[in-house]
Amino acid sequence: MLYGVMKGTKTRQISFLPSSTIAIGVLSVLLCFQSCNKKGSDNLNVNINSERFSNPREYSSIVDSTYVTFWKALQHNQPNMPMSVMAQGIGSGWGNWGMHEMGYNPKRALNNSPNYIYSETITTAWNGLYEVLGTMNDFLSVMQTNQAQIIDELGAEAKDELIANAKGLQGLSLGYLSLLYDQAYIVDENSDPSSSNFSTYEEVNDAAGLKLAEAIGLFQGSDVEITGWNGLVYVGDNAADLLKAFMAKFEVLQARNLDELQNIDWSSVLANTTNDILDLAPIGNDKEEWWHRMLIQGQDPNWVRMHQKIIKMMNPNKPDSEVPYPYPGGIFNMPEINDPEDIRVNTDFTYKFLLNPGRLAYLLSSNYIYNRYSDYRTTLTGPMNFFTASEVSLLRAEAILKTGGDRSVAASIINNTRVLRGGLQPLTGAENLEVLLQAISYERFVEFTFHAACNVWFYRRIITPPGNQDSLNVYYLEPNSARHFPVPGFELNFNNLPIYTFGGAEPEQ
Repeated sequence: MLYGVMKGTKTRQISFLPSSTIAIGVLSVLLCFQSCNKKGSDNLNVNINSERFSNPREYSSIVDSTYVTFWKALQHNQPNMPMSVMAQGIGSGWGNWGMHEMGYNPKRALNNSPNYIYSETITTAWNGLYEVLGTMNDFLSVMQTNQAQIIDELGAEAKDELIANAKGLQGLSLGYLSLLYDQAYIVDENSDPSSSNFSTYEEVNDAAGLKLAEAIGLFQGSDVEITGWNGLVYVGDNAADLLKAFMAKFEVLQARNLDELQNIDWSSVLANTTNDILDLAPIGNDKEEWWHRMLIQGQDPNWVRMHQKIIKMMNPNKPDSEVPYPYPGGIFNMPEINDPEDIRVNTDFTYKFLLNPGRLAYLLSSNYIYNRYSDYRTTLTGPMNFFTASEVSLLRAEAILKTGGDRSVAASIINNTRVLRGGLQPLTGAENLEVLLQAISYERFVEFTFHAACNVWFYRRIITPPGNQDSLNVYYLEPNSARHFPVPGFELNFNNLPIYTFGGAEPEQ
């Protein structure tokens, strides 16, 4: 019932795999083979009641430690760094993590060979998110089998808390799989390990929503907590609101182009973003596990610069002699911008000459370094924004506009960052719909590129028309950019399927 209210009336079929007498997450053993050896497993039938789950007093730490597995799958190096270069949020000519190759123009096809030196661009999230799913699927299966004993030992509320967190992690992992890949496995604690089939990204997205809705039902109106985000605690309704916001983000960002964006259930997005969230910003622990590469090398002047496309977008009325896009031939350093139109050019960025223009300039890197989170880069111990109330409010503003709501309310939401941080002219709501929607996209690129993994890729693709060939539009993805990842090559090899890919001379999606 809860899911029906929030998710609307979609008619897509959810292709959960059939139940098995031995309930086991299909990737619990597959991961050991795939993560370590990059090949599939020929035996998924393992005994999940292992020593790991023998002590219920350790269940809470097992669940909490799985949050860092989720974080590492997205926020460390790949896919965030190379795909932020490919999507022209940042520019870098260094080979590390595949950034150099992702920066080429015209765009090349993603290399999906299992032997590719930077194959982790495609495989890291796949392996890490399925590790989360495998662990939580096995854990929930044990919880089902031993529920009475667990209640006796831990209490009913503790049992609910463990289940709510595990289902939340299932939903978050499936959600990001649906954003990143064209197809994926839908697996849970009831899946049959002998019947693993790929499902479309829309189906995976719906499955994520179902799992998040189950978790929300346990958090809402309770004292049940999320404690796995390093240094943060979400209790009851705050936890429920956070997961509702993720449902909204997944709903919107599943769109691969502007046409698909029109089919989003905007009433669902509006319902799930009614309440503000407490910012999700885990605390860095000095590169032990909780760290964020985009906030380290991404703010390093010797590694990364803001893409010139972003700088041009922020100064649309400046002459090309001051803010060109793209760079004119033979010129690699532009003068510092006098009186930028958006004051964040001065507050969030620092101007500096390119030290190695031959390496950086052809990737259209600008002369500006991102330094909004310089304190984190210095200490590696501060908060790392992943999903903030500001990002959720812009999802709400877009949903208001798309459902025919009060445009002045949407405008006031956009102005929270547009005016207060950017110093730009306030919107009133009297502007046409296209202007208001573009203002939302603008704020997303400026505010959230350095937050959750691949934000700039996801937010660009949803407004880029299919088959786009406009290379000068500072909002769109570059022509022939991949709109999602293929299933990793090693996974296809294991299933005796042909390797395929996207981008460049291959299809966009």
